[in-house]
Amino acid sequence: MSVIYAMSDIHGCYPAMKQALAGVHLKTTDQLIFVGDYVDGGPNSFQVLSEIMTLERNNPGQIVTLLGNHDEWLCNWLFPKDDAEGRQATIVDFKTVTSFFNEVELQRMAQALQLTEHTPRVLDDLLREKLLQNGRAEKVLSWLKQKMTAQRYYELENQIFVHAGIDEETGHFWKQGTLNSTFTEKFPATKGSFFKDIVSGHIHSEEVANDSTYLGAVYWDGDSHFFVDGHTDTSGIVPILKYDTETGHYTAFKRSENGWEAYRLK
Repeated sequence: MSVIYAMSDIHGCYPAMKQALAGVHLKTTDQLIFVGDYVDGGPNSFQVLSEIMTLERNNPGQIVTLLGNHDEWLCNWLFPKDDAEGRQATIVDFKTVTSFFNEVELQRMAQALQLTEHTPRVLDDLLREKLLQNGRAEKVLSWLKQKMTAQRYYELENQIFVHAGIDEETGHFWKQGTLNSTFTEKFPATKGSFFKDIVSGHIHSEEVANDSTYLGAVYWDGDSHFFVDGHTDTSGIVPILKYDTETGHYTAFKRSENGWEAYRLK
């Protein structure tokens, strides 16, 4: 027997991530799958990425890290393929970038800008240059860059884990028929029956469910889809989905005064 855990859309909310990880108890045959969007929103994107990288290294073969659209945006800003077009088209959250620096480094950059006439482009270039030169961030950025060449889904016998979704109209040919952008940016969400269960984030659970009580929770559509985006920068919760490979049961967790309490989904 093994257990598969999934969580998604941490969005720089490191304290919420640590609370969620307290509910994950990995045995040697278990896996933890991160389904994307680790940055933007909260103030601790660097800490979130560092924690996931460390988990990967401390638990070889048990941690799966998929990128989401926000993670791709950060990578495209840091490592643009086309220097001119890439920078203009990329969205980056200022809080995400500054999370890689300490207060002294930020003050020095602010002072340097005061001594020059600067435009938003100059600020953009300075932040990128200093971030790529930051020794504290070097390992994390190298690890993140490697993720850009990895596939954006993780398939098991009974599930497909993906940040945003797949092209379900292509059926058994979904790998060939899904555009790369769909894996990380699909909108709106699809619900209903598919030949495998699909676990995704990207769109807040309460939005997919059209029910505010799903804020900070996992939403199951009653069929083949599980949505695990807890709108963490608002709820303060990173929901956890748990799948038992022996029983085929799915369990989610909710926070209470006694910590995490499990409840059966499917």
